[in-house]
Amino acid sequence: MATIKDVAEHAQVSRATVSRVLNNTGQVTESTRDRVNAAIKELDYRPNPVAQSLACNTSNTIGLMVSSFRGGFFGDLMAQVQQVVDTAGKVMIVTQGKHSADSERAALEHLTNMRCDGLLLHVRYLSDEELIELAEKLPPFVLLDRHIEALSDRCVTFDHVAAGEKAVQVLMEQGHQQIACLAGKLFKDNARQRFQGYANKLKEKAIPLDMELVTEGGYDRESGYRGMKQILKTGKTITAVYACSEEMAVGCMDALQEQGIKVPDDISLISYDSVDLCTLLTPHVSALHFPITEMASVAGTLLMNQMHIEGFNKPAHQHFEGELRIRQSVKSCL
Repeated sequence: MATIKDVAEHAQVSRATVSRVLNNTGQVTESTRDRVNAAIKELDYRPNPVAQSLACNTSNTIGLMVSSFRGGFFGDLMAQVQQVVDTAGKVMIVTQGKHSADSERAALEHLTNMRCDGLLLHVRYLSDEELIELAEKLPPFVLLDRHIEALSDRCVTFDHVAAGEKAVQVLMEQGHQQIACLAGKLFKDNARQRFQGYANKLKEKAIPLDMELVTEGGYDRESGYRGMKQILKTGKTITAVYACSEEMAVGCMDALQEQGIKVPDDISLISYDSVDLCTLLTPHVSALHFPITEMASVAGTLLMNQMHIEGFNKPAHQHFEGELRIRQSVKSCL
């Protein structure tokens, strides 16, 4: 196997010159660069990535932290970031933050120990104060679906409150007032904001907020199923349901079908949806689209721009709004 010394001798240059060509550092004439590259090709020389990273004080890696590896939401998020990372010629390392501040800290420590050059973080449990403090210590990082005023230039955000309001407004325009809500866990910012949109519209129409018509869950199918069954057990009349995730909407429909309740003939349904899962249900469920794919692409591009990677301009915008997609699951009760 050829070594850097063999390449240097073949190209009749010093090992330092070969290193400058490999790492694209320092000044090398075009003719010398061509001679070194020709030697590399002829000798089938393959640089040692560890040695390169030590020489350049860079690992050529990007760290991505997500809450989970499960579900279409995180699959689409990771695939989109991977595409940006590939374009930048970097390698992506992915870790799970799971479901606590301690596990997010451990995941972050793993990425920093791997000497990642930049980080893209989808974090839910670390406090704003801790992230602000970490901004002074960590490599460049971007926060996805998280807004911290002091770090606004690093944030790619979505207006969850307005999105919730839009979804519930669709139901109200069709005459619905007895509206149940399958919410996420309300100690999380984005779940609380999605719920807040629902509460805002009720208040606007002077409809009392009945917490017996609200359940909290983990944005998964099972919690949607359990939540819908719990609401039905109250015996209270409802004409519509607002589900705060597409997986919860699937569980909701499971529970309704189990009781012989038809969507939309008996109960209307509208949901958040990030991966168009709602188009696979029967009937197709009306949804407020959460553009995680586009957000992930912008977040990746923003990170590369902050790292001064050539070819990545600062994105034109970092804030996203929800898009209504009206389908077959909402029926008028006027």
